[in-house]
Amino acid sequence: MSILLKRGISRDSGVSLGDQVKANLRSRILKHEWDSGAKIPGEFELAKQYGVARVTIRTALRSLETQGLIDIRHGSGAYVADFGDSIRAGLQELKSITQTIKELGFKAGMLTRTSQIRAATKSESIDLLLESDTKVLHIERAITSDGEVVAFSYDTFAVEGLTTAAIKKISTGSVFAGLDAVDKQPVRARAEIHAISSKEIGWGSGKPRNGLYLQLHQVHYLRDGKPIATGDTFFVEGKFQFIIYRTI
Repeated sequence: MSILLKRGISRDSGVSLGDQVKANLRSRILKHEWDSGAKIPGEFELAKQYGVARVTIRTALRSLETQGLIDIRHGSGAYVADFGDSIRAGLQELKSITQTIKELGFKAGMLTRTSQIRAATKSESIDLLLESDTKVLHIERAITSDGEVVAFSYDTFAVEGLTTAAIKKISTGSVFAGLDAVDKQPVRARAEIHAISSKEIGWGSGKPRNGLYLQLHQVHYLRDGKPIATGDTFFVEGKFQFIIYRTI
């Protein structure tokens, strides 16, 4: 039987107390329990609310700060960050864009323009460690938040081990859910980020006239180190904020 503490936190759930507290606090913040700029309860009060040690609270708060959800002010406490009108995510986070959009309280959507099995390009073969002309799954889609296009993605997947059902799920829904269904969930990614201007990227009414994007190029890897996916996501300038937490 699970040993419950408070607010659904469990000592034997298989998830660390810090991660459970972080997830619960994240949910409370995204549901606007506290307004932007408001101070949230201190470590002592939160420790009482959750029935855990203050060090567990401190770990959770630091993690939320790296995600850009709170600002921790030395000697003052933690305050809810002002998200503005854009979507905010930590660059170190490995999660789907649609999940991030949903967690921030927006309605996420995905519009697939093309999904096809074709021969890998030279750069895709290098990223995925494949022989030239190996067949891959290539998908192009627009990602929306509350009906507004915030990014265009061009993703390519190694198809070895992917079932027809998984390919369909990846093509029409969450990439992470589709890969998880066949036990090919990425555990890490190598990423590069660039600011670019291009009239060739994007399509439809959501394509920005100025052609300004933040390009995120990623190669995703399985636990055994084998690459499973590569691709580029082009975030429309001003629609998505990436947070990097730096310290000495």
